[in-house]
Parts: sequence; C-alpha cells; structure tokens
Amino acid sequence: MAETRILLVEDDEDVLAILDLALCAEGYVVDTAGTVGQGMTRLAGMRYSLVATDWRLPDGQGALIADHAADLGAKTIIYTGYLFSIPVEMARRHELLMKPMRPSEFISVVKRLLGEAGGASSD
Repeated sequence: MAETRILLVEDDEDVLAILDLALCAEGYVVDTAGTVGQGMTRLAGMRYSLVATDWRLPDGQGALIADHAADLGAKTIIYTGYLFSIPVEMARRHELLMKPMRPSEFISVVKRLLGEAGGASSD
C-alpha cells in the first residue's frame, strides 16, 4: 500500500516533537519543517497527502504553505492560538484547529481527513 506522508510545519520544537511522535505512532510517515521557507522547500521535493502548519511562523504565515499544498492536491490543517484572526476564506479552504490542542484531537482530525495510515485514502 502507498504510504500516507504528512508534512508538519511548526517552529516550537516541543510541539513539533509531540505531534511528530503522535503521527508516527499511528503509522504515518512524517517530514518536518520549522519555517515557511523550509516548508516550501519540502513541498517542492515531495508529494504529501496532508500538510499541517502553525499559523504564525518565524518567517511568515503558515497559510502560504497550506495554500500551496492545497493547490498541489494535499489536505490541509492550519492550527493556531489566534483562531479568530484567521480570515474567513481560510476557514473555507483549510481545516482549522485551536491551540493548545491535545495530540489526540489532532490525530482525530488527521484520521478524518486521510483515514488510517496505510489504509484507504479519502482522496
């Protein structure tokens, strides 16, 4: 079966480690990035089933990554502690999550969007 590859973009190393561990424990293949620039470089070199990104990153807004990933056909999640700052059009295009969030909440959304790792995709 094809692997379900996820790009996780987060500048907080602790949050990144927790979400990465939770995704890997569920059987997903995960690549990580800490900035918009790193995320865009990852997107240029790999096809992802899902891209999850923090809204605020050191070099810009995660929405740039999410928009590009959506244009490439990936499912997208934007998560933030500033949910009410996100424009309405972003809510129409991307799944939104409020930080702080439990890893189980995050995994639940990933499974809803992609299905089980290695299983039938919702594409």
